[in-house]
Amino acid sequence: MIRRKINSKTNILELIPVRKLEHTVEDETVTVLMPRFFVSWMQKNFVPRKKDPFIKVKLDDMGSTTWLSCDGRTRALEIARKIADRYDLDQNETCTRVGTFLRQLYQRGFLDLRLPDQVPVECASPTDKIGTE
Repeated sequence: MIRRKINSKTNILELIPVRKLEHTVEDETVTVLMPRFFVSWMQKNFVPRKKDPFIKVKLDDMGSTTWLSCDGRTRALEIARKIADRYDLDQNETCTRVGTFLRQLYQRGFLDLRLPDQVPVECASPTDKIGTE
């Protein structure tokens, strides 16, 4: 599993989430398809023939709405506001929940986080201050 760190000073709500993995939608529920191996020769040699080459991660209703909103154009704050309006939730609490969810997806390699000018975020160094300006 991919583990990436993001600087704790980074305001994740100012960033734009971009999906990296494929997904399927069934009855308004999203299933994210994560490859068992990201390298093609490993996929070919280590996955048994009758086994699905993807690990399927099913998201709940709110997670599905969040995932589908990660279109590469919408800031995380706008996604959180959309979720709060759709589910009639407190905006501050929703911002915290969506920010935590997006941070987890980023750390596990499901999506990328970009600045509004579409430059990829590299937050592995503790001295980075991306998104706080």
